[in-house]
Amino acid sequence: MIIVLAIDALEYSLVEEFNCRNLKQKYYGKTDISEFSQPRTMVIWSSFITGENKEKQVLNDEDMWSRRWPIEQTFLSKFKNPVVLDLPGFSYQLEVHKRSRELLKKFFTAVSQDEKQAIRKKYNEDAMAHHKKVKADFLKALKENHDFVLGYFSAIDVIGHLNFGNRLMMKLLYKEADEIAKLCAEKSNRFIVLSDHGMKAIGMFGDHSEYGFWATNFKELANPRITDIWKTLFQIN
Repeated sequence: MIIVLAIDALEYSLVEEFNCRNLKQKYYGKTDISEFSQPRTMVIWSSFITGENKEKQVLNDEDMWSRRWPIEQTFLSKFKNPVVLDLPGFSYQLEVHKRSRELLKKFFTAVSQDEKQAIRKKYNEDAMAHHKKVKADFLKALKENHDFVLGYFSAIDVIGHLNFGNRLMMKLLYKEADEIAKLCAEKSNRFIVLSDHGMKAIGMFGDHSEYGFWATNFKELANPRITDIWKTLFQIN
């Protein structure tokens, strides 16, 4: 079984700061996303699964969040029984993530601090509820007869946008991700951790950084482009 732990906005410097040994695996580093003019979530994950830069197509979509690439256009078609949970560009749960984006917008348009506090609380609770659902489905899939399992986890990105300056909260999220990584490594000798981009501080808030994160328990990758990772790991075109 090949396992991919896809974590939105996993930041290299915080993996180091919080000493997340399971996320680091045996080999780890930064991904090169310099080929993209805008390091957007849907752009990068679409490019990862297709092995091609899909920025132009995604950003030209009227509703890019609805974009789903046919399995035949992705490396996922190489597997007999894959499970792909909530991945942007393939199995993205539109309504859940739409609600998060709407709450984020409300936070920045709210006037009073009481209103902002209430919105932040709801926003964080929604993100963690979704995280727990994806985690349960992911751990269930790891026990089943699949040749490929990918789980996309968005809480570090979603919560980070409003809470990146809260180091305790971020440390708890990274600890949670590190514990999931430990379970994955125990299940497979072909385990990959991957982020689309990292996150940098904008005051108390977080914004996308210009690189991502990768780790494996079986192969050194140096500074790979996100579009080349799959071909580099498994020579699958």
